[in-house]
Amino acid sequence: MPDRTPLRITGSLVVAVALTAAAGFVDAHVYLHVVHVFVANMSGNLVLLGISLGDGQWSEVAAHLAAIVLFIAGVGLGTVVHDRRRASGRPLRPDLVLLGEAVLLVVVIGLRLVEGTPDPVTVEAMDFPILAVGALAMGLQTVVIGRVGSVAVATTYESGAVARVGEEAALAGREPRRDQRAEHLRVVQVLGAVLLAYALGAAVAAAVGASAAWLLVPLAVVLITAAVLWAERAQSSASTP
Repeated sequence: MPDRTPLRITGSLVVAVALTAAAGFVDAHVYLHVVHVFVANMSGNLVLLGISLGDGQWSEVAAHLAAIVLFIAGVGLGTVVHDRRRASGRPLRPDLVLLGEAVLLVVVIGLRLVEGTPDPVTVEAMDFPILAVGALAMGLQTVVIGRVGSVAVATTYESGAVARVGEEAALAGREPRRDQRAEHLRVVQVLGAVLLAYALGAAVAAAVGASAAWLLVPLAVVLITAAVLWAERAQSSASTP
């Protein structure tokens, strides 16, 4: 029976940090300059969705639901791409998934240019396609890398990472064996770097302003990362007898 367990692709810490910073940038840009909805941070969206429901703000409810549903669709689409390649015995191509994300980010930039300068407090009709395409892009990115070595990571949502840092730090403090303590601290270091990258990406987005042209920055990061992954795959294929 073929294996259908979810894939966790292993990548380098540099790749994880780069993609997480890009996600933080896009998330903050959309939240600050389009509408107060996240396209990557689904934990935040769920809280805001509940608040909007309680307040009876139905346009905001629809906006949060659109982001959540399209993020799930992006994760599902990327998973299907990986699963089909695995089922046919072909190597996985996270670089191609990133190219798909890059195309979607180009669409987001185009939509932002058409929209102009919206009021982020008010949900407008043009916000919905931006949220949909942006969340789809972030969902795709989620399946590009799932591990750094033995450490499970996510490049688009960080709530679990925050909790894991606390767990691993506590275990490191209680571990008498040096090698085991080092393993726990390694997890803290990896997840700490990813969390810092997300925050820094968001900070840069907040600092540079509302121009849609700034979205070229995360687009460039995604394209460079795709090129790096393609080169690594080509090198690995060339070295395989």
